[in-house]
Amino acid sequence: MPSIRSNIVVFNLITKRSFSTSYIKKMSFVEKVRLLDYWKVQDSALQSEFPRSRLVLMVDRRLLVTKDAPEVRMVEHSYGDLKQLLGEYGLQFDLSNSCLLDALEADTDMIPLFGTSIEAADPPEDSPISKKDVLRQLGNSLGGSFTDIRMAMLTMKEERQRNLLAKFQSLTKWAATYRRCPKCAAALKMRTSKSGAECVTCQRVYYPTFSPVSITLITDPTNEHALLVRHRGSAGGVFTAVAGFAHTGESMAECARREIAEEVGIEVDSIRSLDMSQPWPMPDSSLMIAHVAVANMDQKISVCPDELETAQWFSRHQVRQALETTLSDPFLKNLPRTLDDRQTLHYIPPAGAIAHQMIRQWVDGKINCHSSRM
Repeated sequence: MPSIRSNIVVFNLITKRSFSTSYIKKMSFVEKVRLLDYWKVQDSALQSEFPRSRLVLMVDRRLLVTKDAPEVRMVEHSYGDLKQLLGEYGLQFDLSNSCLLDALEADTDMIPLFGTSIEAADPPEDSPISKKDVLRQLGNSLGGSFTDIRMAMLTMKEERQRNLLAKFQSLTKWAATYRRCPKCAAALKMRTSKSGAECVTCQRVYYPTFSPVSITLITDPTNEHALLVRHRGSAGGVFTAVAGFAHTGESMAECARREIAEEVGIEVDSIRSLDMSQPWPMPDSSLMIAHVAVANMDQKISVCPDELETAQWFSRHQVRQALETTLSDPFLKNLPRTLDDRQTLHYIPPAGAIAHQMIRQWVDGKINCHSSRM
């Protein structure tokens, strides 16, 4: 990581340069990253940029997204517009409930993109207007609608949008939780960017944490069948790949092998990384890391009842049908209602989930596990 001094030098070089449209278009990735790194640690510099920034919004942990658009995307507003529109509803935001997400190209320079998360007060008990109605009206006035964060992650097609949302939710939750130093219990001073917090007594600096998770697609030796699982509490008829958190001292391949044994009670013969990953912010900040494994179908499946409802082998044809159903109904509006039908493969996770990409590649014949052994 560059030193703060080097970041300041880079920042000064950038800000003193005469910005033109042609230069902005040529700004390198390295310059952008170093500017972001400077903003992360220099509170005063980032605070001065806040009135020029653009923002995306969560209210009551529901994300403002485009309404009736071909693709689900976060709605951006300028600082001034958002302040005015929220003010009309008696809502306010500031740097305390905002986090730095990215740097955006403006007409003449780079400006920050913030995520701001606020809570809306409940209407009086005798009010004829419900909070749901107020949020619907607020969403309309802001040019969008509020949606569940999980559904937004699952239905956003653009990877950058999903990753920014994961960062937004993870930093917001971390900053709200991390208030005291784990070593001496003194107060922590949170950075404006929410990228770190320093103990006011022992000066230790703490950074947002995340947990690595293995997610593994299990196939049979012929590569014509896949073992998919249904998690407890998940939507009816939706099957996915086996996933679980890595333990201290494990490699990701060891994590995948152990999770398969724990969740479905079988042993795998080989495990291979798929060179795919995805940040996932629910319930806590995770990094999903994709693998594929091979197991013999004659092994008895024994699901962990605390985690799963069922696990079954499916043919490529069956999985393809579920994929097609999911693509035609990405918001899962036609989920099965009966108990028996809930245990039947109807859907896989929507396109925003890494499990969807893994399963889709396997259906299309692009994943084969016979390249290496653990």
